[in-house]
Amino acid sequence: MNLNVKAVFLAFGLLGSSIAGASTAGVNLTNETVQGDFNLDMGSFGVNGGVSHDKDEDTSTGYIGLSVEDSEGGNGPLQVGIGVRLYAMDAELENDENEISLALSLGGWYRYTLQQANRLSVYGSVYYSPEILSFTNLDHMYTYDFRLEYMTMRNARAYIKYGNTVIIYDDNTRKETNKGFSIGANVDF
Repeated sequence: MNLNVKAVFLAFGLLGSSIAGASTAGVNLTNETVQGDFNLDMGSFGVNGGVSHDKDEDTSTGYIGLSVEDSEGGNGPLQVGIGVRLYAMDAELENDENEISLALSLGGWYRYTLQQANRLSVYGSVYYSPEILSFTNLDHMYTYDFRLEYMTMRNARAYIKYGNTVIIYDDNTRKETNKGFSIGANVDF
């Protein structure tokens, strides 16, 4: 079993032990990728984290973050969060090196629930790490995703997602992981 797969299993174990007190936990998949994330709701801010593994790109990614969150009156149609995430990426590079890269990313997310169809919502997030906040062999990175969500029950949402994580190294090597459409679900605790 290679180091990337071991790292993903370890991260899922840590994630699984954290989910017990989580406000939201989710997972999404394709045939080649798996992603899991959680958000601990602390009132006006949240502590979040996640892991992913892309089999085709032989890349594993994990993050831990802090965001300030707001919603209109608690039950309003718009929810927003802005914050910071520390990413760690373990990728098999062309020069046969298997290095861990770190990046501090700034960004945010939003969710808008359609009033006419209150079970349907649109979610999006973008996080960017410029060169000044990228470490080891990393030049810069960014990640984004957009989801169309359907509230299947009061505390669960199923969704279709399009996302991508772009990692640019100092030698101009480029990795795109977790790219494309996936299906997933979130559960609120």
